[in-house]
Amino acid sequence: MKTKKLLQSIVLAALFFSGNRAAAQVVFSPVFTQIRLEARADFDYYRIENDGTTTNPFGFHGKYFNFVVGGDLNDKFSYFFRQRVIAQDGSVSFFDNTDFLYLTYHPNKNWMFRLGKDALAVGGFEYDAAPIDVLFSTNYWDNFYCFQLGGAVAVKSDDGNHMVLAQVATSPYVHYGAALGFPAGQEWRSGLLSYSLYWSGKMGHFSTLYSVNMFERNDNSWMNYIALGNKLIYDRWDLYVDLIHHALSRKDWGKNFAAIGCFNYHLTEEFNIYGKVSYEQNKSEVDLQSVNPLDCLITAGSKISKYGIGFEYNPSFCKDVRFHGVLSYCQNHREQPLVSINNSTNTFTVNFGITWHMNIHRMFMERGM
Repeated sequence: MKTKKLLQSIVLAALFFSGNRAAAQVVFSPVFTQIRLEARADFDYYRIENDGTTTNPFGFHGKYFNFVVGGDLNDKFSYFFRQRVIAQDGSVSFFDNTDFLYLTYHPNKNWMFRLGKDALAVGGFEYDAAPIDVLFSTNYWDNFYCFQLGGAVAVKSDDGNHMVLAQVATSPYVHYGAALGFPAGQEWRSGLLSYSLYWSGKMGHFSTLYSVNMFERNDNSWMNYIALGNKLIYDRWDLYVDLIHHALSRKDWGKNFAAIGCFNYHLTEEFNIYGKVSYEQNKSEVDLQSVNPLDCLITAGSKISKYGIGFEYNPSFCKDVRFHGVLSYCQNHREQPLVSINNSTNTFTVNFGITWHMNIHRMFMERGM
């Protein structure tokens, strides 16, 4: 009962500040422009073939449950917060399960300054999508610790079609605590940083999400990262191609990369079908000669191919609900010459799920509560 009253108080406070009020001609900035819960539950069936051994795990599971709130503190400052309500313990701190918690300063329509926990400024359209909306992911996406603490500055063109952003943040390598020499939960003290330069552009039907990045490692070296996201958007269909290259040294150029392509076709406003393919590899000589995980995105000596088709259905009578289904196949071949390991894993996956959003702010606004 106390929880219910507390929620009602929060919502009433949100509504009080969310609109323009005529009293004494004072205009209040909307402190809450969004308050919502979002969740996703899936059923997965796998057929895994690993060097002659076959397993068939399957079952229902909850995938995401997030709390989201955001808004404007005044006409210059805004904030955004997204927390995974039910999640595994973080490897670095409790704060791991907070995706976003940042404050943004807008001195004018062209400039933006941001401080807090945010996604690393990395290009690519698969990376850009919210995790709850990624139905069939690549290996590098699965292993990227993208949410980090830091600061960013960005400038936008007058028409809003182009933005250039520079960011300094924690390096994703802080999550490999065993090699850092810091006690569990204190790896952030290592001082490992990342530096990113990012450009998003829109030119008619063509959009870009490009970045160059440097991620500091615990051995005083760097991962150099380039991501080129390219997308064509038309009325009924869209296609994106992400090209990613990462290197640990000059010898790595051309050896570690990923290519991802995804095609969406909207049969109706409610029903979308899509196909997705990807290829990733790590053939770094440096990586193969070390027992340390130098490449945090893909295991040394790996070549991974994925293919998948799926659908999304958003019923018109309830736009906040989405049903989806995916069929995918993955070939993962790994070589380790130094220890004479050469194995392959083939995985066939069937996935069905439902996603729903409870937009608390909108519901109360529409009902005049």
